Amino acid sequence: MVGTLLSSVLLILSLSLVTSAPTASVTGLVPSINDNGVILVPSEKSYYLRIDVSGTGREETVEEIAPETLLVKGTFGQPFPGSKYLLVTYEAGPNGYVAKYSLSEIQNQVQHLPPAVLKTAAG
Repeated sequence: MVGTLLSSVLLILSLSLVTSAPTASVTGLVPSINDNGVILVPSEKSYYLRIDVSGTGREETVEEIAPETLLVKGTFGQPFPGSKYLLVTYEAGPNGYVAKYSLSEIQNQVQHLPPAVLKTAAG
Protein backbone atom coordinates (compact mmCIF):
# COMPACT_ATOMS: atom_id res chain seq x y z
CA MET A 1 0.00 0.00 0.00
CA VAL A 2 2.75 2.48 0.98
CA GLY A 3 4.80 1.52 -2.09
CA THR A 4 1.82 2.16 -4.36
CA LEU A 5 1.13 5.51 -2.69
CA LEU A 6 4.79 6.51 -2.96
CA SER A 7 4.90 5.50 -6.64
CA SER A 8 1.76 7.54 -7.30
CA VAL A 9 3.21 10.61 -5.56
CA LEU A 10 6.46 10.41 -7.50
CA LEU A 11 4.59 9.89 -10.79
CA ILE A 12 2.38 12.94 -10.13
CA LEU A 13 5.42 15.07 -9.27
CA SER A 14 7.31 13.94 -12.37
CA LEU A 15 4.36 14.55 -14.68
CA SER A 16 3.72 17.93 -13.08
CA LEU A 17 7.25 19.11 -13.76
CA VAL A 18 7.24 17.83 -17.33
CA THR A 19 3.83 19.13 -18.35
CA SER A 20 3.65 22.41 -16.42
CA ALA A 21 3.99 25.80 -18.05
CA PRO A 22 6.75 27.96 -16.52
CA THR A 23 4.22 30.33 -14.95
CA ALA A 24 1.90 27.60 -13.61
CA SER A 25 1.65 27.27 -9.85
CA VAL A 26 2.65 24.04 -8.16
CA THR A 27 -0.47 24.22 -5.98
CA GLY A 28 -2.80 23.38 -8.87
CA LEU A 29 -0.61 20.56 -10.19
CA VAL A 30 0.42 18.69 -7.04
CA PRO A 31 -2.16 17.47 -4.50
CA SER A 32 -1.76 17.90 -0.74
CA ILE A 33 -1.16 14.52 0.93
CA ASN A 34 -0.87 13.51 4.59
CA ASP A 35 -1.28 9.74 4.72
CA ASN A 36 0.71 6.66 5.84
CA GLY A 37 3.96 8.50 6.55
CA VAL A 38 3.81 10.63 3.38
CA ILE A 39 3.37 14.40 3.62
CA LEU A 40 3.22 16.55 0.51
CA VAL A 41 2.53 20.26 0.84
CA PRO A 42 2.42 22.35 -2.34
CA SER A 43 2.63 26.14 -2.40
CA GLU A 44 2.66 28.71 -5.20
CA LYS A 45 6.08 27.90 -6.71
CA SER A 46 7.35 25.09 -4.50
CA TYR A 47 6.50 21.94 -2.63
CA TYR A 48 7.64 20.17 0.53
CA LEU A 49 7.78 16.36 0.65
CA ARG A 50 8.43 14.13 3.66
CA ILE A 51 8.34 10.34 3.65
CA ASP A 52 8.85 8.27 6.82
CA VAL A 53 8.47 4.54 6.24
CA SER A 54 10.00 1.73 8.35
CA GLY A 55 12.96 3.76 9.66
CA THR A 56 13.81 5.19 6.25
CA GLY A 57 13.14 8.87 5.76
CA ARG A 58 13.25 11.43 2.99
CA GLU A 59 12.63 15.15 3.24
CA GLU A 60 12.76 17.45 0.24
CA THR A 61 11.84 20.94 -0.90
CA VAL A 62 11.56 21.94 -4.54
CA GLU A 63 11.32 25.60 -5.46
CA GLU A 64 11.04 27.37 -8.80
CA ILE A 65 13.69 30.08 -8.41
CA ALA A 66 13.32 31.44 -11.94
CA PRO A 67 11.19 30.48 -14.95
CA GLU A 68 11.96 26.85 -15.81
CA THR A 69 14.69 26.71 -13.11
CA LEU A 70 14.22 24.50 -10.05
CA LEU A 71 16.21 24.29 -6.83
CA VAL A 72 15.93 20.94 -5.04
CA LYS A 73 17.21 20.48 -1.47
CA GLY A 74 16.75 17.44 0.67
CA THR A 75 17.91 14.64 2.91
CA PHE A 76 17.57 10.88 2.75
CA GLY A 77 18.22 8.61 5.73
CA GLN A 78 18.54 4.82 5.80
CA PRO A 79 19.32 2.53 8.77
CA PHE A 80 21.74 -0.38 8.22
CA PRO A 81 22.58 -3.49 10.24
CA GLY A 82 25.10 -2.98 13.01
CA SER A 83 23.43 0.18 14.38
CA LYS A 84 24.59 2.34 11.48
CA TYR A 85 22.59 5.15 9.86
CA LEU A 86 23.37 6.66 6.46
CA LEU A 87 22.35 10.29 5.94
CA VAL A 88 22.58 11.87 2.48
CA THR A 89 22.09 15.63 2.15
CA TYR A 90 21.70 16.87 -1.41
CA GLU A 91 21.08 19.98 -3.48
CA ALA A 92 20.44 20.26 -7.21
CA GLY A 93 19.92 23.41 -9.20
CA PRO A 94 21.50 25.72 -11.73
CA ASN A 95 24.98 25.04 -10.31
CA GLY A 96 24.66 21.25 -10.64
CA TYR A 97 24.20 18.46 -8.10
CA VAL A 98 26.03 18.23 -4.76
CA ALA A 99 25.58 15.44 -2.22
CA LYS A 100 27.17 14.92 1.18
CA TYR A 101 27.12 11.54 2.92
CA SER A 102 27.60 10.66 6.57
CA LEU A 103 27.47 7.35 8.39
CA SER A 104 26.80 7.43 12.12
CA GLU A 105 25.71 5.26 15.02
CA ILE A 106 21.92 5.16 15.39
CA GLN A 107 21.96 6.60 18.93
CA ASN A 108 23.66 9.72 17.46
CA GLN A 109 21.12 9.93 14.64
CA VAL A 110 20.51 13.41 13.25
CA GLN A 111 17.02 14.68 13.99
CA HIS A 112 15.02 15.90 10.99
CA LEU A 113 13.49 19.33 11.39
CA PRO A 114 10.98 20.92 9.03
CA PRO A 115 12.36 23.78 6.88
CA ALA A 116 10.13 26.32 8.68
CA VAL A 117 11.81 25.48 12.01
CA LEU A 118 15.28 25.76 10.47
CA LYS A 119 14.44 29.15 8.91
CA THR A 120 13.15 30.42 12.28
CA ALA A 121 16.28 29.24 14.08
CA ALA A 122 18.51 30.95 11.51
CA GLY A 123 16.81 34.28 12.12
